[in-house]
Amino acid sequence: MSRKLPLFSIEQTINTYKYLFEPNPVFGMDFFADDFEAKDIVLLDDVKAGSQGIPIHFGYYALFLRIHGETKRTINQFEYIIKPQSLQLVNPGAIYSFKDITNASRTFVLLFNRSFIEEESLSEPIQSKLLDFHQRCQEDIVLENTQYAHAVSLYEQLSTELRTKNDDYKLMAKMLINQLLVLLKREKVHCGRKQNATRAEQICAEFLVLIEEHYWKKRSVKEYAELLGISPKHLSETVKNTLHHSALSYIHTRIIKEIQYLLCFGGMSIKQIAYALHFDTVSQLGRFFKRHEGVSPKAYRLKHKDIALYDRQNASK
Repeated sequence: MSRKLPLFSIEQTINTYKYLFEPNPVFGMDFFADDFEAKDIVLLDDVKAGSQGIPIHFGYYALFLRIHGETKRTINQFEYIIKPQSLQLVNPGAIYSFKDITNASRTFVLLFNRSFIEEESLSEPIQSKLLDFHQRCQEDIVLENTQYAHAVSLYEQLSTELRTKNDDYKLMAKMLINQLLVLLKREKVHCGRKQNATRAEQICAEFLVLIEEHYWKKRSVKEYAELLGISPKHLSETVKNTLHHSALSYIHTRIIKEIQYLLCFGGMSIKQIAYALHFDTVSQLGRFFKRHEGVSPKAYRLKHKDIALYDRQNASK
């Protein structure tokens, strides 16, 4: 199953999405510079308008600050419309994709490994509590003007440290990242999105978590209703009234993202993908995928063959 596949490193991700970046940027690191290294930390400026990225699994943290333009971001089975001044942390192990929905676009992209900020940073208990909080609360936050200006300032200081590489620049970078994480936590708590949730909101939250645990073998609303101890009708009506999309659409979206990822990066045949995701036949998977994406799995793989080729070449090193 896909969970056994290696997660993308920072370097693999940057190479996959290299088309998003321009040489000689005024902010962040220069992907095209001879001394560029995509290891423990990378800070880039995504200014490519109308861009989109196919689903990938990765094993690091990604902290995005949206400067202008809107994008649709999908993390596992969750979907967000990201607006200007949005700050969002995506956790390791997530399957992530995005698609810009406006012409103007700019995002500060910060990627870092957990080991990087834990070393010579906050004490381990404090660091773990901070990261665990963000693991539970993954939504984006639209910052009000003062906090947004503060976040931009922290990113700009981080950019300066990574570009100049003065003494103790890595220590300074860790301190700045932790400031951003604390700022984001404070804003999440302030918004109170996880506090005083209604019973309907609790059911929806539990349903979405269960999808991530069982998407590869459970595909019906009835199966998830049984896990929740409620009727399929109750689950369907609750999700529709609370999240404004059908319960089945969330199940199918998560499966489609996994199929897309496996077609491009899994090194698996379409038959193997069908078997791994518990489709009865290859034809059944093909019909399911085409109904949602408008193309066959084979056509989708061919469309993204350059990315898939990169993955195979990298895996053979």
